[in-house]
Amino acid sequence: MRGAKLSDNIRAMRPALTRLVLASLTLLACNTNPESATKDAPVVAGKTDAPEAKGPPPADIKAALPPPSTETKTAGDPATPPPGDAKAPDDAKTDAAATAGETAPPPPAADPAAAAQANKKLLDEAKAKKTSDTRAKKALEEAEKGGATVRELAEAANARGEALFDEPERAAAFFTWAKDKDTTYPEPVFNLAKQSANAGEVPQTVELLKEVSKRGGKKLLKQVGFDPTFEIVKDDAEVQKLIK
Repeated sequence: MRGAKLSDNIRAMRPALTRLVLASLTLLACNTNPESATKDAPVVAGKTDAPEAKGPPPADIKAALPPPSTETKTAGDPATPPPGDAKAPDDAKTDAAATAGETAPPPPAADPAAAAQANKKLLDEAKAKKTSDTRAKKALEEAEKGGATVRELAEAANARGEALFDEPERAAAFFTWAKDKDTTYPEPVFNLAKQSANAGEVPQTVELLKEVSKRGGKKLLKQVGFDPTFEIVKDDAEVQKLIK
């Protein structure tokens, strides 16, 4: 009877011993080759290894992006201008004002009387002998930008030359400026002829008197017959033709 119970106990312990042996072998295999032990380890009763969790393959980023909007903007939508017709905000404001019948106010017109007065002041400054030559030329330039006529500019420069007649070089510079500025104005050419005659330059004086004639200075040429300044050329045949 005791022998039978002992046999039964041994049989009952076999599964437990078997599991213990298998567990020992598994531990030994893990220490020796973890990867192999994991693959070859027997499944212990009552214990199931969880399967390796694998996520879904990464989706293509481009495919994940939402497709471009195919919504069609309605005509006249101010928030989305049609392609090729993009305008800056200021242009859009201008177009909006034009659409509403609004127009930008024109620039204020210059006062003709005020402009003429400003030019007169500049021309008077250029004529004044006390004005420096540099400032006088600058005043003439400013008057020209202000709308002074070519004749007005030439007359002012000629008047300054006459005021400086006792200083031949300074005077000649303004006579020449006036002569070149208005090619129909005879007075500055006649004054240059006077300077040339005073210097005893006969050929040059004759040429300048011819230029006076071309510019229609007949009244000026009549002075040649009695003005002692032209004594050196008044008997010249060409000059005689000019003063008749």
